[in-house]
Amino acid sequence: MGAASISRGHQLLLEQFVLVRKEIVFKLVQRLKEDLAFYEAIIERFKRRYGCELADLEERIEREGVPTDAEGHRIWEDSIEWRNATEEAERVRELLSELEEALERSHERLAEHLRAR
Repeated sequence: MGAASISRGHQLLLEQFVLVRKEIVFKLVQRLKEDLAFYEAIIERFKRRYGCELADLEERIEREGVPTDAEGHRIWEDSIEWRNATEEAERVRELLSELEEALERSHERLAEHLRAR
């Protein structure tokens, strides 16, 4: 089947995908897991420090405002760092999920291909 015989729809679909060696995908997954562990450690540190979830701290800041002393400034900065770590962890989880699903799909397709032979 030559390139000319591929439908435009299939061409558009193929343009969305890139072939990547499995070992590279495994390295990416490992790196993302390390990144996730880093962000989760930050999140846990703040949970222990404040004894609550981020939403609770943000609600407290919203309700009471930020004190103007050094402690208030630290709480404000911590809430920003905590929010950033939480959002990054979520992005990393999404990427990990997508890569792991892609690996699963590739294994399923390979198994189907081998069974069809």
